[in-house]
This record gives sequence, structure tokens and C-alpha cells, in this order.
Amino acid sequence: MKLKIYYFTGTGNSLVIARNIGRYFNQSELLFIPKLMRGDGDIRVAGDLVGFVFPVYFARPPAVIREFIQRARFEKLSYVFAVINGGGLFGRSLNLFSEDLRQIGVKLNAGFIFRMPGNHPKIAPMQRKSPEKYYEAEAEKVESIASLIKDGKSVKLESNCKLPGHILANTVFQKPYRMSVAKMLDSAYWVSDDCTNCGTCKSICPVDNISYYSAKPQWHHNCINCAACYHHCPTKAIRLDKEDPSFRYRHPLVSTEELISQAAEI
Repeated sequence: MKLKIYYFTGTGNSLVIARNIGRYFNQSELLFIPKLMRGDGDIRVAGDLVGFVFPVYFARPPAVIREFIQRARFEKLSYVFAVINGGGLFGRSLNLFSEDLRQIGVKLNAGFIFRMPGNHPKIAPMQRKSPEKYYEAEAEKVESIASLIKDGKSVKLESNCKLPGHILANTVFQKPYRMSVAKMLDSAYWVSDDCTNCGTCKSICPVDNISYYSAKPQWHHNCINCAACYHHCPTKAIRLDKEDPSFRYRHPLVSTEELISQAAEI
């Protein structure tokens, strides 16, 4: 059976997880969700084995994932799973994703949580393990879940947050989540004089949200919060509010060029 994985990533974590799962199957295809959403045409989701791999933002599935579910046309699916990842709070993200699918008549058979290096300047200093430890744990877990997927086993959705924690997370992240739904989170970005007008930010943005004006990048409030422009700026000229400008993150197995190519038109 062929495996199809629909994924979303800004720094490479989700792409690596999707790739690693795919290696356990004779046939696999990785599909970049923001690219599929370009234009007004139908998005068809079909296959024997279908997976979704994406980061968690503000203890919820990213707004772009929920938009994709609402817009896509789902055909008969035999087995559906999801893998969420991140370095912060997961809340009830898998349950929320499952509910989004249920409302369109699709059952989520399994859901898994992967701890990965956090890519927000406020989260990164709080991490207790080195990035390498996260990568090692990810590789070990991928093997076990690939076996479950191959066998078509339905398992309980993973969670590391009970109801009080979910309520707290929703309260804390209510404002930024609303801004992400409104696609206004790019209002936090600004550009220092270190900008060399290289165009990396414009090229890597999967939704064409960046253009150049007076030799400086400008954001147009269609942001999906992937933070690719911030993390992949070669001179660290793109800044995020008043956060430490020295922190930038990219999964070591994914190059900036790869992430640009996944968003590029064929």
C-alpha cells in the first residue's frame, strides 16, 4: 500500500519526521500543504494510508492545517494518522485535529506526539536536552509508529496535557492564536540594517507573503506562522519583536535550499 503524508514545516522538523516514516514503506509520497493550497482548485485527499505531520502552535494545530481540512475534498480513506511535534505545550492538539476531521466524516485512527527542539527564542532556552537527544528519540519512535501504521492499528491519541493544562494553555495563548487565524503574526517582524537584500525570505515563504520595497522585505499579513523567513535569514537581519536575534534554528538534515524548493512552483 502507498503511504501519502501531508506535511507542514518551516524549519525542517516535520519534514524530517515525514521522511523518516516514509522510509519504512515501499511507496511513499510527501505533499507540502501550503503548496497544495495555492489557487482555487480542488484539493483531493485520497489513499490507503494517509498521514498528517505538522508542528503545534499555541497548543493547537496551526491555522493553516485547519484551513486545509476545511477546504480539501476527502475521498474514501482506509487509515489516517497524525504526528504533531514541537518544543512547547501540545495541549489537546490531536483531539482538536481529530474533531476537525470528524466534522467532515473522517476518522483519525492514531495520533502521536514528538518532542523536537523548540524554534521560538522564548522556548529554546527552556529546553532541558540537547537537539541531538531530541533527534535520537525521534528516530527511535518513528520505527515503532511505522509498525503500527503498517498493521493498520487504531490506537488512543497521545496527550501530555490534562483538562486543566488545556484550559491554561488556551487562556495563555488565546490572543496570539487569534492573530494567527487572522494571519497577522508577521506584524512582529522587523528588519535591521544587516539586511543584504538577498531575497531568501521572499523565496522561502510558502505563501508569497513577502515582497521587497525600498530594498527591504515587507510582510503583507497573510502569515501562516512558519517563521521560515526569520530562521533562514543568512544575516539574521529579520528580527522578532525584542527577542534574542542570535537564536536561529534549522534541522541539520534539511537545507535552506530544500525548504525553498518545497514551496517553489513546479
